[in-house]
Amino acid sequence: METTESVVGELNVALGTDYQFVRQLPGGFQSSAYELTDGAARVVLKWTDDPGWAPRVRRAAELVRRARAAGYPTPEWLTVGTTAAGSPYQLQEFVPGVGLHDASVITESLAREIIAICETQRGLVPEEGISWSAYSRGVVFEDWDGVWERVRGYGGESAEILREYEQLCRPYRDEKLPDDDLVHGDLNVGNLIVNNGRISGIIDIEAAGAGSRAYDLVSLATSAARDGAPPGIDELFLQAALRAAGHPTTAISAATAYATITEFVHNHARNSQTHVRRGARRVLELLDG
Repeated sequence: METTESVVGELNVALGTDYQFVRQLPGGFQSSAYELTDGAARVVLKWTDDPGWAPRVRRAAELVRRARAAGYPTPEWLTVGTTAAGSPYQLQEFVPGVGLHDASVITESLAREIIAICETQRGLVPEEGISWSAYSRGVVFEDWDGVWERVRGYGGESAEILREYEQLCRPYRDEKLPDDDLVHGDLNVGNLIVNNGRISGIIDIEAAGAGSRAYDLVSLATSAARDGAPPGIDELFLQAALRAAGHPTTAISAATAYATITEFVHNHARNSQTHVRRGARRVLELLDG
């Protein structure tokens, strides 16, 4: 069974480096990040023991390069590889700052900075590939992966919110969603790094693909609402999503984000369910307004 220490050992052999494990970095429900050092530089290691994730990581490496060239502040990926067992890993630059885990500190100026960053995602993925827009349509209208029906089966308030999203999206079944922006795919406030009051990094971009930047903006609106941002911050993000792609795309994106995060917290973090429902209801309120 592979461990972080064994992965570090393998990459040192492969790269001719002498990185040593320092610590596991805070945050991250779905994957972990680890600080390494060779005595002169600090880097971040991310890896997973799922070999099936390797093509996605290789694809994300190209999207990271493209995003950084456009001014998107995600950390540089220094190398990407796989272990002998097939586990994909990447080494990233270490970005100074702290994770923005407390949404209550988001000011209007910081929110507008984040929105401006999302605008750099416009038109960055013009070719076919992994599509968040196709996934969103599939989840909402065709029950891709079965996530919609599983959340419906939870019953109670979770299922009631799902029905409200279903009603909201029903008129948009035949809408074509934009599909040429870069989409982070998990852009919540916890994936923002702040240094001296400015965004210094956007992390956990391994799930990146094509779609509409509205997906990320509505995810930020939901995150702001559920994680205690000051009044009006969620509306700033939501209005930016609507400007980017209109009501149909924003509604379908919000519904998909709600279904997937609800399933995740149901399986991994049930103490977060109340917060998720609060954020989802707030976005419904804004979209119905």
